[in-house]
Parts: sequence; C-alpha cells; structure tokens
Amino acid sequence: MKRISGPGPATAGPYRLFAELGAGGMGRVLLGAGPDGRLVAVKQIHAEYADEDGFRARFRREVAASRKVSGACTAAVLDADPEAETPWLASVFVPGPALDQALEAGGPLSEEALRRLAAGLATALADIHRAGLVHRDLKPSNVLLAEDGVRVIDFGIARAVEGGTRITHTGSLIGSPAYMAPEQASGGTVTAATDVFALGSTLVAAATGRPPFAAESVPRLLYEILHAEPDLTGVPEGLRGLVGACLAKDPERRPTPEALLTMVGAVAPAARAWPGVVAGLTAAQQAEVDALAATLPPTGGVTAGGGSAGGATAVGVGRRPRFSMKVRVLSVVAVLATVGFPYVSLGVEYVGKAYDRLTGGVPLSEQDDKYQGKEMTCEEIGGGFQKPAGFGAPSGNGIHQGDIEWTSGNVCAWRASGGEASVEWELYVSRPRKPTGAEQAALVQQERDGREDPDLGFDGEGKWSSAGSGPASNCVLSVRDGNLRVLVEVRGDRYPAGASCESAAKQFARSALRVLPEA
Repeated sequence: MKRISGPGPATAGPYRLFAELGAGGMGRVLLGAGPDGRLVAVKQIHAEYADEDGFRARFRREVAASRKVSGACTAAVLDADPEAETPWLASVFVPGPALDQALEAGGPLSEEALRRLAAGLATALADIHRAGLVHRDLKPSNVLLAEDGVRVIDFGIARAVEGGTRITHTGSLIGSPAYMAPEQASGGTVTAATDVFALGSTLVAAATGRPPFAAESVPRLLYEILHAEPDLTGVPEGLRGLVGACLAKDPERRPTPEALLTMVGAVAPAARAWPGVVAGLTAAQQAEVDALAATLPPTGGVTAGGGSAGGATAVGVGRRPRFSMKVRVLSVVAVLATVGFPYVSLGVEYVGKAYDRLTGGVPLSEQDDKYQGKEMTCEEIGGGFQKPAGFGAPSGNGIHQGDIEWTSGNVCAWRASGGEASVEWELYVSRPRKPTGAEQAALVQQERDGREDPDLGFDGEGKWSSAGSGPASNCVLSVRDGNLRVLVEVRGDRYPAGASCESAAKQFARSALRVLPEA
C-alpha cells in the first residue's frame, strides 16, 4: 500500500482517493473514503481501455453483473460510473491480507484453517453462481482473509451467463494460468465448474505454498493442466478427496459449491479464524490505512461534483480505540509503557521505531530472532517441564512443524484432578523485506484483547484474558518473548478465576518459554 501518485483524478464520484492497493493490466485499485468516512476499494480503468470502442458498454455490463452478487463471503459492489472520464467501480473495503500474502508471511495453513477456507470459498462461489455469474479468475490474490472469515473479490472479468455475453475480447487468455481449469487452457466453454477447479487449485496452494501444476513456461503449464495429474503432495489426507474432486479434468465430474459445503462439513466456531500471523498483517494494514488517511486534508466529504460536503469526517478501518487518529504516524505495537516512538509499517519502510523493554530498548525492527523451531513431541517436552504439583504427563500434537515458521496447532495439554492446562506455541521468523519475527509476534500480542501484566516474574510481555479456545477457561495468559509467543489456558474447579489460576498459568508460561532452543 502506498500514497496515491501519478496521473488520474484524486476523486471518483463522492469518494476521495488517497492510497493505491494494487495495479494490473486493466487498471489500478485505490483506497478511497466516502463522505461518511466509510472506506471503499475503487477500481479505476486505464485510459487506453476507456477510449476503446465498445469498452464502456462492456464495463457497464460488468457493473450490472457485479451488483447481483451479495453474500457474507464476497465484497459487495457499492457504486460505479461507467461514463466517467476514468471509469470506476467501488466495492466494500475489507481489512485483512490476501491469501497469497498470508502464505508468504506465515507458510501453509493448518487442516482446520484449510477447512474454514474451503467452506468460505464454496459459500462465495454459491453466491456468485446464484447471481448467474462465473468468477473466471479465482486465485489466492483474489481471496481476502478477513477477521471473521473469507472474502472473494474482483469480479472484473466475470461474464454474465445469462445471454452468454463476454466481458473481455473473444480469444483473450482470461484468468491466471496456474489456476486455470482445463477448459480455460484449451479455449473451451467456461462454466460454474471452472470456478470449482480454481477453488481446488487455491486450496492446494494454501496447503502447500504452491499450485497443483507447475512448468517452466505458460504453454507447458497449460499442457500440464490439460494432461497431467495434480501434485497433491502436502495436502492433508482428510482433504485430498475433496481437492481431487475439484480438480477433475471433466467439468461434469466436479462437485457444485453446495456439494462442497457438505463434503467440508460443519466448521468449528473459533474466536480467531486464521493463524496469528494474519492478525499481525491485518494490524499492520490498519495502521498503514490510518497513517495515510491522516494525511487527507480536513475539507469534508467530496460530492459527485467535487465540492465540499461540510465538516470533516474521520476515516479508518473499524479501529479499536488504541489506534489514535490524533497523530500522523500511529501506534501498531504498544510494547508496555516503554515504547519510545510510534511505529507503522509502510510497505518495507518504517516511520519511527518501537522499542522493546525486554531487550534493553533494542528496536523491534532491529532484533534478530531469539528462538528457533524444533520438532518435539509432548512426551519430550514434558521431560524437563516444570509445572504445578498434581499435573501428569502431557498429551497433544507437540511442536510438529520443525524449524520453519509456525503459528497454530502446536499444543500440549496437562491434566490434574479437577484441573487442566494447555500451552500453544507460536514462532515468528524474520524474512528479507518483511517485519522481523519480533515485530510480527508483538503485533499479534498487541491485537489480543486483555489486561497487560508488567510484572510476570520472568522475562516476557504478558496479557491476561478470560476467553480461550477451549471450554470454560478460567484464565488465559498470552506471553511474548522476542519472536516467540505462548498461550496458556487453565480450566477446572481446582483453579477458579483469580490468584490460584494465574499462578498456575505463570508457571506453565515460564516453562513453555524454555522449551525451544535459542537461535
């Protein structure tokens, strides 16, 4: 995301445009604000297309088709002007990273998250197809991981099934080659089943970090899609049947989105839909938006004619109160009371620094990773683990993702008479041109609601809450140290909410921080 620059108007109808979200062959997507402060994503079309014979008519049909789509898992179209000098379409701005960004930052998703993703994509496609449309370009960059679930975006190359009108030129290569269905690769008829194939390819990418077909050139890639079997190595066994059905060469053999929902089954409710890294990326995005929005002059909303609509309206991304609009550079990571300066991530640039009392004031952006990953069973973890009296040996998944970054599913649980405790480990890894592991972990820690604890009795940044992932959690302690975060939950009548529960949680957290080797 960057401040808007270059040619083109700074308004689109009633929306003030102030940041660029992305750009492509057809145009660019800008972030705008309406007169009431609501954020929108505005797709502007390049001038060479706007001046082309017949384009405005095609774009008008595209807008009409897009308005038919509504549902919990899509980003609704709000407004458009096909007749403007620079044609544009505005849709709801959805805070959250695209799936490809989340995979780059945090690696493949867990099986639980994959099921949630599959259910969301199937729901979105059912809504799109119900409106008589085919998306035609479903892929990870067109899937947003919002706080409450999936959002499918960009119906810009959808075509209305009713009447068979093509939105793009006949003979064009429509879609992203790696996620194309065989019928797209061969120039055949595109139907709703084409989107189901793309859904399967997207699930493979989410499970493995790569699409199911790969080749050194586009022609070879299209040949592989037409004739080769998909590479499902790394796809969880419980999802291979579903994914394989989506990737059937024959469109008639692919399940419908409704059938896919049945195959996925009921998805367990969760307070956090996605791995912790997604919350960190969302927080960074929110801060970028706030910082850029704060540069808008206080001239009020802009009307369709370009005039003032009165007093200024604040612009933001549904922020919690801790993000202040009173300063131009906003705090993303509040590292207790010793944060020296506000911090915000602007792409790969940093404005100001967040200082970490845990390291004697070394900025988070300059810290090397303190911890490294290591595969360990719960039995191995329990060998030297110091825990409250009465708790037995642990059980659970253990730390099963080795020396790569991992942010979910690494859990051990201990039981005692009348009590239970669980520990989950989250490791964040520094990468080139990305926030450091310590920055990512601190962002996730900051996003968690709760009461901060400045004096745990051991090194670590602590936060208490009563809401956990399991049943009847009496106290929940989240502790960050460097690039590692541990989440401890204590339950049972033996440890009611209060001092006894918190004392047990602290002992578990102290020991949990000692499990992983230092880098």
